[in-house]
Amino acid sequence: MRKRILLTGVLSLLFLQIGCLSPKQEEPYQFRQGVLDISDLTFKEDTIVDLYGEWELYFGEFHYPPFHGEKTLTGYLPIPSSWQDEEFGGVELPRTGHVTLRAFVYISKQTVGQELRIYIPDIASSYRFFANGILIGGQGKPGINKFDDTPRIKSKYYTLIPDKEVIELVFHIANYDNNFGGFWAIPSIGNKNALDREKMLSNARELFLLGALVLIGLYHFGLYFYKRKETSIFYFALFCFLLGIRLAFTGERYILEVFPNFHWPTAFRIEFASYYFAVPTFLLFIYSLFPEESNPKYVRSALLASTVFALTLFLPISVFTILLYGFQVLAFLTIGYVIHINLKAVINKRPNSKLFFLGLLVLAFSVAFDILRHSVNNRGIGLTPYALLCFIFIQSLILSSRIANAFIRAEELAESLKISNESLLAVTENLEQIVSERTYQLNSSLNRIKKDLLLAKKIQQKILPEDGIKFEHLKIHLYFQPQEEVGGDFYDIFELDNGTVRFFVADATGHGIQAALYTMAIKSEYEAIKRFITKTDDLMNHLNQKIQNKFSGLKIVFSGFLLDIDTKTKTVYYSSAGHPSQIFQTNGEQIILERTGNIIGLKKDQPYTQKQFQMSMGDRILLFTDGMLEQKNDSREEFGMERIQKILGDFQGKESERVLAELVIQLFLFQGKEEQEDDQTMVLVEWEKTKV
Repeated sequence: MRKRILLTGVLSLLFLQIGCLSPKQEEPYQFRQGVLDISDLTFKEDTIVDLYGEWELYFGEFHYPPFHGEKTLTGYLPIPSSWQDEEFGGVELPRTGHVTLRAFVYISKQTVGQELRIYIPDIASSYRFFANGILIGGQGKPGINKFDDTPRIKSKYYTLIPDKEVIELVFHIANYDNNFGGFWAIPSIGNKNALDREKMLSNARELFLLGALVLIGLYHFGLYFYKRKETSIFYFALFCFLLGIRLAFTGERYILEVFPNFHWPTAFRIEFASYYFAVPTFLLFIYSLFPEESNPKYVRSALLASTVFALTLFLPISVFTILLYGFQVLAFLTIGYVIHINLKAVINKRPNSKLFFLGLLVLAFSVAFDILRHSVNNRGIGLTPYALLCFIFIQSLILSSRIANAFIRAEELAESLKISNESLLAVTENLEQIVSERTYQLNSSLNRIKKDLLLAKKIQQKILPEDGIKFEHLKIHLYFQPQEEVGGDFYDIFELDNGTVRFFVADATGHGIQAALYTMAIKSEYEAIKRFITKTDDLMNHLNQKIQNKFSGLKIVFSGFLLDIDTKTKTVYYSSAGHPSQIFQTNGEQIILERTGNIIGLKKDQPYTQKQFQMSMGDRILLFTDGMLEQKNDSREEFGMERIQKILGDFQGKESERVLAELVIQLFLFQGKEEQEDDQTMVLVEWEKTKV
């Protein structure tokens, strides 16, 4: 009767999990013949797009973007998959070689200039990655032969700021060691917040599991030190450590984060070794728990086979990766044998056999659930890591129950409890004093930080021009509000010798202390050249070169808008480096001053152009940073360009200081109780009307 109930429960749980899976649906976005069109997609805070489908494949060649001349296309390779054993034009491709993969992503105009993230999963065995002709990054050193190739496999997140409505993705991939060269998983592109959050959750899950495995392993090694006869404790502790090692060398491969120069072939062999030793170690653990149900001959055979596979790790990587298939067969046989032993132990009513079987079922069903979920392309957090932790915890309970009877010395336990109670009482009596001292220390540290930030705020305010600055024919009004005590916005107003007034507005990436330090560097380099370079595009080019040469290691990236007003000829010259579009208001019409080049700091030798127009009496120019446009209200709507233009139009006949004040008021009313999300800067310039 009990067996029937157990079997019914197992089948019900399996069908329930399968029923929870949604049917496979057609994905709206995927590459078709190397093209992915997501121009109708807005990258919101939770937007992530998988980059799977048909990519252009050029086998045996490294083509550098942009592709000049006609290139022979081998075919279209579905990603994620390997070119190994793929057949194109009647020719079957080998497992080794080097390829170029290319694809195009069409994005909306609104996405241009956004800071995106792109996730590149494991790629075997080395690659470099270009976006719109710019080398973004890579792992290892892909070569045209195995002697020129340096393998390294690790997933990576990159920052991508598209500068036009089509993104050309090009990968150079080389594989001379592994089976299945190329992508092992699906790359993705998305909003920086969404992918940062996904990366954080992935890291948290793996680090949590890694920490749990190490702590449980250390705990049971300590137990075995005092109870040497319980070999099951030793095997279980060793199994936890092997799983921890495997987790550190797979997935996010944290060992390569801690030791970036770790020898890759050694790391790869350690990854395989942890797998080869974990399976027989777990078998020994089961044998020590249920020796009467186990077959010693099978255990010895499995240990011998695992040792043979472990010895293959001394062979070249290209050899032992092929032999992995044989060990996977052994692993599946071992899993089946473990289930067989456990069922026999349950039937024979061995102590803790039911609890062990429960943990085994949880792990088995979670693995099956994740496999089925992936088969229907259902995204979400996998259950297997948590099930593994649950399984290990259940084994810890079993071992704990086995050693609990060994603590028979009641006097020693009572003495230990007495000492613990006395210590706890002493801590309780001094707890209030300890809390008071710690609170005082924290408050002191907090006050020092506040004083430092206040000083930094005063310094930043001193280096920025103050409101009320005047020049002949021009009325200028300023507004600056950093998100925190200090900010990443910077502006400067300066009169050249020839009667030209120069305005410069810059917005460094980020905000807070880091962005404020970036603005100091920007100001330093700008101050050194602002007096000597006449044309705005030449100054932008020179500033970009100086930032690249001097701060390339810091990756300082910022947008900027440079405006010159010749007060003698009423001519305005400007250049924009990836800055939001600014507004020129004349005779009831609003003209948008669009960008004329890329963000400063992305790459060397970026082209910038200068544009010009005439200004007359009563005309106004509004300069601002994206903190104005991107401020959100409680409905997560942005303030946007349209609201700014409407306010300028409605108050066209008002004084310029009244216009700026109305912009600030409307921004505050729109923001409501929501927090300020970025630094906000406005510079309003008006050509004075003739006084009557």
